[in-house]
Amino acid sequence: MKITALRTCKFSVPTGQQIRDPATGALLCSTSKPWLFLALETDAGITGWGEGTGEWLTEPVEAMLLSWRELLVGRDPLPVVAICDDIQDRLPWKGGPVIGSAIAAINAALYDIVGKAWGVPVHTILGGKRRDRVRVYSGISLSDPEAAVADALALRDRGYAGVKGNPLETRTWPMDAAAVAHTSRCVQAMRDAVGEEFDLLLDAHGSPTAELSLACAAAITPYRPLFLEEPVKVGSVAALLEVSGKSAVPIATGEKLFHLRDFLPLIRARACAYLQPDVCHCFGISGLVEIAQAAREAQMLMAPHNAGGPLALAATLAADAVTPNFLIQEMGDEWFQHFGEYVEHDWSITGGYINVSEAPGLGLTVKTQDIENLPYEPLPYRQYRHADGSWKGW
Repeated sequence: MKITALRTCKFSVPTGQQIRDPATGALLCSTSKPWLFLALETDAGITGWGEGTGEWLTEPVEAMLLSWRELLVGRDPLPVVAICDDIQDRLPWKGGPVIGSAIAAINAALYDIVGKAWGVPVHTILGGKRRDRVRVYSGISLSDPEAAVADALALRDRGYAGVKGNPLETRTWPMDAAAVAHTSRCVQAMRDAVGEEFDLLLDAHGSPTAELSLACAAAITPYRPLFLEEPVKVGSVAALLEVSGKSAVPIATGEKLFHLRDFLPLIRARACAYLQPDVCHCFGISGLVEIAQAAREAQMLMAPHNAGGPLALAATLAADAVTPNFLIQEMGDEWFQHFGEYVEHDWSITGGYINVSEAPGLGLTVKTQDIENLPYEPLPYRQYRHADGSWKGW
């Protein structure tokens, strides 16, 4: 069997959201989100699909994938890891989100081909699943306590195990006590409404100071959140360690890290409780499994990030299924409800879990004709600022 063609498809899907900065009114979440799909065709009539979706990365990742056509066409697709390593060995540049996302799409597409050729799901190729279903949560806005409660209850009713909101979004300067109080009111209201068995999670997006995140952690501790995500900007293990050491709320991070070598300093220092690589950026299914194996030695759990489409979810679930130290999986319910418009799948969410598919490959059939003519629009850049005009996000 040989790879005969490589093609990409990028298109935008509606988010159904209009989240604005309470201080400035600037749009914080765009009304559409781009997805980038990759198809690798073979002379056996098997097409493998992967996804390289990433905010503000679509054009460079697509360009890189297309430039690698000569490294893929004509090759046997079965040696998945060897092919992905060979492509990287041709490049003097190592790591980063663009290379990591492009390799991720290829890695998933190759695994999809192998699974379809052998008639087995990808998790079987990876060594065998450890679980039949995966615990899942989705996200909401913390615009006010009443809206947060309504959204949390709606997600619980749709079968999710938990809900994640964005704390400290209302801050107007780096040490805004009012933003801490607002977050605490929202979390308390949700805990009172959903009871003890439903998970509450918080994602600070790596933008607050360590001191503000610690103040927030102290305020929300009585309501038992599962974790506080990205309490500090990426880059300082010392800052992350300080927050992890002082916070009673477990700390999670990792969506802005890519290769295993980026995660190793955190793992060796056990700088947080949970790691959150994104399968679309961490060099694919192989990369996610490798990071999880290293984290297991430090007794750290995995809570992978996921902001992509159905192919990204399928690739992530394949890794989740074989990961002993798995905790919980992020999903975007606003997109999941519409996955059937783009792919055929056998997923359902009930009782806090999504099922692990037993279909060959990634378990999806892409509706090629339905997606080929869908519109694409680049993401607008956010204006995410303090009251004095200084940048506060990311």
